[in-house]
Amino acid sequence: MGRLKLALAAALFATGALWASENQTAASAVKVEASKPLAPLLTQAQRELRAIIEKVSPSVVTIFSEKETKVSLFPPGFEDFWKLIPPEIRPYFPPFGGQRSRKETAIGSGFMFKVDDEWVYVLTNHHVVAEAERVTVKVGRLKKVRAEVVGTDPQTDLAVLRIPRKEVKDAERRLAELGDSSKVKVGDFVVAIGNPYGLENTATFGIVSALHRRIGLDQYENFIQTQAPINPGNSGGPLVNVEGEVIGINTAIISQAQGLGFAIPINLAKWVAEQLIEHGRVVRGWLGVVVQELTPAVAEALGLDHGVIVLKVVPGSPADRAGLKPGDIILEVNGKPVRDATQLQFEVMKTPPGTELKLTVLRGEKKLELTAVVGEMPSPRELKRMEEIYYNLGLVLRNATEEDLKQFDAPYGVVVETVYPGSPAYEAGLRPGVLIERVNNRPVRSVEEFRKVVSELAAQKKPIVLWVKNFRGELQIVTIENY
Repeated sequence: MGRLKLALAAALFATGALWASENQTAASAVKVEASKPLAPLLTQAQRELRAIIEKVSPSVVTIFSEKETKVSLFPPGFEDFWKLIPPEIRPYFPPFGGQRSRKETAIGSGFMFKVDDEWVYVLTNHHVVAEAERVTVKVGRLKKVRAEVVGTDPQTDLAVLRIPRKEVKDAERRLAELGDSSKVKVGDFVVAIGNPYGLENTATFGIVSALHRRIGLDQYENFIQTQAPINPGNSGGPLVNVEGEVIGINTAIISQAQGLGFAIPINLAKWVAEQLIEHGRVVRGWLGVVVQELTPAVAEALGLDHGVIVLKVVPGSPADRAGLKPGDIILEVNGKPVRDATQLQFEVMKTPPGTELKLTVLRGEKKLELTAVVGEMPSPRELKRMEEIYYNLGLVLRNATEEDLKQFDAPYGVVVETVYPGSPAYEAGLRPGVLIERVNNRPVRSVEEFRKVVSELAAQKKPIVLWVKNFRGELQIVTIENY
């Protein structure tokens, strides 16, 4: 396939020379000279493009997602009128309204990328199969096959399906070859393949126009931007390089701007797919910080060329337990310079929970080496609840050190760093500088344990009873009821 690069580059150069020649006075002479190599080069490029499409197309499938939706029984436009009628006189009207069920079928694309003794696995977008009650897959011109959803990941808009291997002839030969998206460069030629509107094996050609794009569709975004048109129904299909390797998954269109398509890098998709196949869900590492990239002015003032600044630390998170604070600048993770927020996000995300991360941090003018034990990313609901509990109580806590335990004469506990005036904890009499040893007589050995116990009590709407010790080791019971 390397010949395609040369052929396309030469053809484009020749085309550019031809266009330029037409704007010169001696157009005819120059045009003849410039056009001589054009036909064979384009013919060669055409052959190579056909070879790419023929190589990848057998892996591409059409996905049909069926779900039941409710539709109004009002005549068109009547629903708004019905809302204007006073409720007390509606009974005098003939019966209108209500809803009825209707089945809808959405069409998308996907591609086969893995096979075992029993199943063939298909990679696609989450939104292609979201909320589907029945999913079927059409392989080439073969019959439709019922598919199972192995797992989906809304945060990256990825999903894995599986179909019985016995239903797919020559399954291993049909598999797409996965490439390495870290090697993709702006200007690389790419082909987007899919089944838009159910039209099988539609291919569009373009170049990579940008990398690391974030457009606000998903939480974890690192899109490849391409000029190869990606149409409705193309979602989930492969974006391939000139070697016929999949480097991305077509996923998004900005409808207001023609010529803009986006694809999820295949390296991210491979990691997510492995997680979905192994666990049925994605297990992500979690640090618990909100960070921002350094502005040029801040970077220049501090004499830095890399790093991200910590804006927020989630109470009870791995970052909190490691000692990270708002205002810290994270320079390195495990000795690797942190260039931007996306890099840090993906570095942490791919780290298995329970693994230690070595963080090099700049705090003021002092460099610190901190160690964080990566946790598992909580669900958005759990994360919100975690933050709400701390903020509702009005507490900022930290894990107790050996020195703290000696001072408070306690075997374990968490230290109260801040109590916000007017908060439930403050009104109950809790103050900073004390140690919480137990919650409702249950030992708390870390901020994480405190969070879990308090979460359970909050869910049961029970009072929170704290065993508190002051710096003299004296015990006090503090009860928080309204929180």
